[in-house]
Amino acid sequence: MQRLFGAGLAAILMLVAGVALGAPRLERDRCVFKPPRGDRLECYTLIVPENREQPQGAEVRLKVAVLKARRALARDPVIYLAGGPGDSPLVAYNAGADPLAEGDWWNDTANIRRKRDVIIVSERGAGGSTPNLDCFEPRSSEPARARRRSITEPQERDILLRCRAELDRRRIDLAMYATPVLADDVADLVKAMRLEKVNLYGISYGTRWALEVMRRHPGIVRSVVLDGVYPPQINGEQNEPEIVRSVFEQLYADCASDKLCRERNPDLANVTRATIANADRKPVELTLDLDDGPRTVKLDSARLLLVLLHMMREGDANMVPEAVTALARGDRRLITQAAEMLEDDEGALTEGNAQQFGGLFNTIECRESWAAVDQRARDAAIQAGGVYSLSAQMSKLGAYCPVWRVPVAPPSERQPVVSDLPTLLLSGGYDWLTPPSWGREAARHLSLSRHIVFRALGHGVSAQDQCAARLRDEFFEAPDPRYPPSCRSDTPLDFVGAMERVKALP
Repeated sequence: MQRLFGAGLAAILMLVAGVALGAPRLERDRCVFKPPRGDRLECYTLIVPENREQPQGAEVRLKVAVLKARRALARDPVIYLAGGPGDSPLVAYNAGADPLAEGDWWNDTANIRRKRDVIIVSERGAGGSTPNLDCFEPRSSEPARARRRSITEPQERDILLRCRAELDRRRIDLAMYATPVLADDVADLVKAMRLEKVNLYGISYGTRWALEVMRRHPGIVRSVVLDGVYPPQINGEQNEPEIVRSVFEQLYADCASDKLCRERNPDLANVTRATIANADRKPVELTLDLDDGPRTVKLDSARLLLVLLHMMREGDANMVPEAVTALARGDRRLITQAAEMLEDDEGALTEGNAQQFGGLFNTIECRESWAAVDQRARDAAIQAGGVYSLSAQMSKLGAYCPVWRVPVAPPSERQPVVSDLPTLLLSGGYDWLTPPSWGREAARHLSLSRHIVFRALGHGVSAQDQCAARLRDEFFEAPDPRYPPSCRSDTPLDFVGAMERVKALP
């Protein structure tokens, strides 16, 4: 009897230990970031199970930074959910830099932090997470940039194959690096920090992450701001040519209705299409002044289209007519400036291939997007898209996903999120990555929401426009979408400003 009692006690102790091991834990870390004078910061590591159904198995460690409120008794905090998937706001883009200063986090959150902490949590599987699924070093140093530029397409595939095999060797379960699991990480963070309610702020893919938190853990959420909305019922890989065509046609119409733009850029639609198409016959040669020195690039049709789309994404749609018209007459100054911005952001022009070595990006996009694409419809859209289909043709998910080997998301994950949580949705009229139609579609299922479209802006409007940032901050303070906006979002494209910028060119 005593032996049975001892065995039973041992089993209970083992069970308790297992529960404790599976519970989320928060460890205080030394902060490597430098807050401005007068501001305060706390740093942690959140430790959660890789697989919550196997709490005694592998663990995931996520960096967490808390930008402290100015008030001693702060209200419910704002949790920022990054985009990508795979963005790493707590990891510097440039070697040796402070990522919070690099991302202008202190200035951008100043109004929110009058009363609320702002919490930034790493995405599991991306930079700031252990394990990190990335397959190749980031472009954070000159040697790294040089190595990426020299990678050929066969080498690219080989890197992915070896990376995927290494993840298997380390017994990393890629099925546990999916949007629902990331949503559970947020719930575990709230639990570990002993918070009652939080506000969610997501941009781009971060909006899909936030929506999944709303679906799975509505009880922890006070309010939500979604900027650049990407709801789960939308497949971003399906209809890109039509989306790209629509933003260009909108630009042609806006220019035609403006006297100055119409006079400076006559026949803009035909000139734009011809200029893009002609770049295959005669690539546009540019010398880019980059951080690691000058680089010569040749823009074919696809890369020229990417430069123009990047201008729209960054809120410079008003400059596209000037850039196209100037290029058609041999003036490459504006296109060179825009190409430098794109290259600094993404390395898309000097690298020989459209490289995507972010393991989390490949895991989520292959699992949740590419696997559900209607390939026949997508091919038909590309065939009908003309020059507007060139960016879709550059996607390599069709080649990456068979190599990456991840399970397909169940159809239930692609259902709309239905919620009555107070939600503000923000879109840019020239955002071709997450167009306003996606915001409207998400809002149809959110009964207490307001969707605001900023007519002249691109992707991530709260970082591009003071009014958008103001509406975001006001919503966190008083999350009632029935309140009328305190500033205007319908400002048209500034073609006068575009002309002045051209006149100021050296």
